[in-house]
Parts: sequence; structure tokens; C-alpha cells
Amino acid sequence: MKTVRMWVGGEAIDYDVEGETCVGGDEVLLDRDDNVIRDAPWSAEGFSVAPFATDDEYRTLVEGMRRLIFDLAQPHLPMAFDEFELENYHRWVHSNDVHLKIAYGNRDGFALDRLPIDGALIERRVSEICGADLLSMGVFCVRIVRPQMRSDNNPPHRDVWLDRLRNAVNIYLPIAGSNDRSSLPILPGSHLWRESDIERTVAGGKVQGNTYSVPAVTGGKQPIRMIRPDPKANELMVFSPYLIHGGGVNLNEDTTRMSLEMRFRRR
Repeated sequence: MKTVRMWVGGEAIDYDVEGETCVGGDEVLLDRDDNVIRDAPWSAEGFSVAPFATDDEYRTLVEGMRRLIFDLAQPHLPMAFDEFELENYHRWVHSNDVHLKIAYGNRDGFALDRLPIDGALIERRVSEICGADLLSMGVFCVRIVRPQMRSDNNPPHRDVWLDRLRNAVNIYLPIAGSNDRSSLPILPGSHLWRESDIERTVAGGKVQGNTYSVPAVTGGKQPIRMIRPDPKANELMVFSPYLIHGGGVNLNEDTTRMSLEMRFRRR
């Protein structure tokens, strides 16, 4: 076992890593894949934070997400819907086993017909931001990260180490508790790094005692110093899945962070 240190927003976060690590070939994956953001003015950075929708549309989305999470959690919550607040989720869901049933009940995502707002609205907005005609990959996910719980978030990674997630663009849209201590970290410009510049876990490797479906970054030729762009309410972050991102430990003391995540490909 070894301890790997990453930097997120200027704070050191250490991960215990078990198992073998490796580096990839001397190539930039985007040189042979569809770079969906190639015509966007922010393509070199690999991400952008932009306004999302009208205030009414955003409120409808948040309230609908509150109902969705409540319905998933309701068998474990001694309360009525009117009493349930997303930011206080951790006060009621203490058991990791219960949390996993709720959080990973949507591991493969929810069908778009369960979105509280029209999915086409999100497609149009993301297409505008990227300067490309994009189509949702058909599902959305809700990420739930309790305060100070290291097991609730993936370690830093590139989505595209899973082939099914290549040729796309991602969004992070805050729903509750997202701020500069909890929002999704990214490493600007790392979508253009060569695979040989990044060390990662191999199949069977563990980070903090957990095995993840996607390899985790364990080092690189350049320092792994990530930032938290911190989109506010009714803003969204659009980012390349080729970027190193993740490791979003929620450093708040008493606030759960929840976000809507979706992926899009060229229509």
C-alpha cells in the first residue's frame, strides 16, 4: 500500500492505494476521438461555467430532485416530504449500507422521462455553450456526497478510461450544498495530456479500500493540482470527460452536496 497526495483547491488530500499502477501509451486520446468542445472558446481549458436556465425552470428542477431523492430514501426516513431538505440528508442517513442503497440505486442513471424539466432544454443549453449540436446519452445521475465522508466520491480519474464514455461532454449542475468546499474538482488542461504522463490504478486496485470501475489517478509527470470551479445556483459546469476530475471530498462540516450529472454526444 502507498499513500498518494493530491491537491484540491489548495488543500492536500491523501489517498491510500493498494495494487499495481501503470501509465498509458504516448498518445493524446483526443487526437483520435471526437473532441466535442473543439469549437468552444474554452476548449484549451476543457471546462466552462455558464448560466443555466430561467429561475423558474431551475426551481422546478431542484424541487423535482428533492422529490426523487425523498422517494428513494423514504423507507429509511422517519419524516414527511415537507420536512425533508437535501442539504440535511446526512443527518438522517447515517448508515453506509442505507446510503449505498439510495445513492447507487441510480448507478446506471435515471431515464430522462424522470427529469423534472424537459431534457431538450438541457440539450439546447449545453449545445449553445459547446458550439455543437448535442444529444443526451439518455440518462441522468444524481450524485450525493455527505460531509467528511471519503467513501462518497470517486478519486480523481478520466471517464474516458471506460470506452463507453468517450466522444462526449459532461455537465455538473449543483442541486444542493455545492460550494468551494464541496463542488466537483477538475484539472484544467489535463484533457490534452498524453496518456504516458499519467499514472493510474489497474484492474483490481483499491483506493481507500474501495474498488472503482474506472481507474484512479495516482500521479503524473506534472503535479495533480485540481481546482473547484464552484458553479452557483442556476449555473452549470460543462467539462470534457478527458479532463482529470473527481476527488470531490465534501469538506463542509454539516451540509450534504448533491448534483445532477449528464453526458452528451454529437447529434
